[in-house]
Amino acid sequence: MLNIDWEERRIRVDRDAIDIAVRELKGLIGAEFVKDSPEDLELLGRATEPGAKQPLAVVYPADSAETAEVMRWANRHRIGVWPCSKGRNWGYGSATPVLEGTVVMVLERLDRIIEVNAELAYAVIEPGVTYRQLRAHLDREYPDLWCDCTDGTPEGSVIGNALDRGLGTTHYADHFGTLCGLEVVMPDGAVMRTGGGVPGCKTWNTHKWGVGPYIEGLFSQSNLGVVVKAGVWLMPRPEKFLSFTFDLAREEDLPKLVDIIRDLTLRGVISSAVHLVNDVVALAIVSQYTPQMIDQYSRLPKDVVADMRKRYGVATWSFGGGIQGNKGQVDAVKREMKRQLAPLGRILFVDDALIRLVQKVLVARQTPWLRGLIDSAVKLVVGKSPELLQAAPEIHGVLKGIPSDYFVRHAYFKSRKPKPEFSHPGRDQCGIIWFAPVAPMTGSHVQEVIDLCGPEFEASGFDFYLALLVQNPRSMIVLTAIFYDKANPAQSEAAADLYARMSAKVAAAGYQQYRVGTAGMPWLREKNPEFLAVLDAVKSAVDPRGVLAPGKYGIRGA
Repeated sequence: MLNIDWEERRIRVDRDAIDIAVRELKGLIGAEFVKDSPEDLELLGRATEPGAKQPLAVVYPADSAETAEVMRWANRHRIGVWPCSKGRNWGYGSATPVLEGTVVMVLERLDRIIEVNAELAYAVIEPGVTYRQLRAHLDREYPDLWCDCTDGTPEGSVIGNALDRGLGTTHYADHFGTLCGLEVVMPDGAVMRTGGGVPGCKTWNTHKWGVGPYIEGLFSQSNLGVVVKAGVWLMPRPEKFLSFTFDLAREEDLPKLVDIIRDLTLRGVISSAVHLVNDVVALAIVSQYTPQMIDQYSRLPKDVVADMRKRYGVATWSFGGGIQGNKGQVDAVKREMKRQLAPLGRILFVDDALIRLVQKVLVARQTPWLRGLIDSAVKLVVGKSPELLQAAPEIHGVLKGIPSDYFVRHAYFKSRKPKPEFSHPGRDQCGIIWFAPVAPMTGSHVQEVIDLCGPEFEASGFDFYLALLVQNPRSMIVLTAIFYDKANPAQSEAAADLYARMSAKVAAAGYQQYRVGTAGMPWLREKNPEFLAVLDAVKSAVDPRGVLAPGKYGIRGA
């Protein structure tokens, strides 16, 4: 077993023994693929959360065989190994482990698209395959197939996000639900396939349950195995696609709007993932704190927010989604959505032709003498700013499963760095923590969670960033983000304290988080000891030395 101090959240290591072990690892994997210099570890250990644990070393295996070799090495030397796909789980811990003294294993070199089955609409991929890579491959080789994506980084791992049960944008938004057939390196280095997926099994990537107990869930949000290959279901390109946006006229109608969204999703009128966002989310996407604001405020005053809303044409609450099918189906959905939503606000439907027009307008706006005329016309016709107009093609595209760098830039809302073209919030020391409780999708439940969190944000002096995500027709994720100035020690401490207070408060009210960052994982043991006891028993059976991702999601073993 590892010598772990759970109170201090670190593995006690013998420095001389570690140096010998790391030299051996370099001989196994290649010295260029094992990083252990202080400079490399500082950079690779960066995260957007305060108090992230720095890795002992970072290893980049090339394939499943080398991944298995790393696990056998870990068992020989009794060293903890924390696997991640791309290390871009920003806001939930990035690539950093729960415990100091852990070697991080990054699987980005396992980046093969092994198969695409056009007839049955699935792909078999490795964990280093990104959303950008998969979509580009489909567009080039299989243009009649789409994949889902997140509104996060296009460089994120398809498999990594799915295993953490991330959410996408289309009707395939349940990413773990679209995985079928896993190849897993076990903690001792053995390799197994789920779902009866023995070599030659023809339904490995089509029949999710296999035969006998279903165990794929054991490898989601856990530390019981390293997934090195997976089937992921794809979707046929629809005959017709529209996106839509809706602005809520009165903030007090939010619970009523949630109930309408539940009705529309339960009846299948809306099938895509719906993201309902407040004004702070929209402002983070189209704007940024100035350096003077960062020095002056930790939370924008109400009058400043009101002025920014007016300037950018941002509603207090807005949401969007996609509609797809044949012409008759799409027209029927439009009629029903207008009937239910029009009394509460303004709905706009967008097709590809309108997006092409918007793109032409944006090109024309680059001509200085046209800019003022175009800005005035846009404000008059649609009531939006040019900045929001620039977001329209990105929103429309991501709802079709086309990944975009555009939305990741909102992580720089409170950064002194200008928003870059290609974002990397961890490397750039942005301060952001995601806190994501999930509620039954009724207006009263969702409002209760909002009322639990809102005062805590205000008391801590942070902007109340709030996005409501339809997780399924019966559940809604109440996603909050704590934006803080990472260079400010007082704000870093306040952000960590806010996360801890909300975790306790929301759990006491009967709501759980749908996904937890590394900082919150040790806390899970306090809330459901019986559940963790069962998982500890499984962990002890498959990983008796406790070397794989010690402490992940609270699972420790015996």
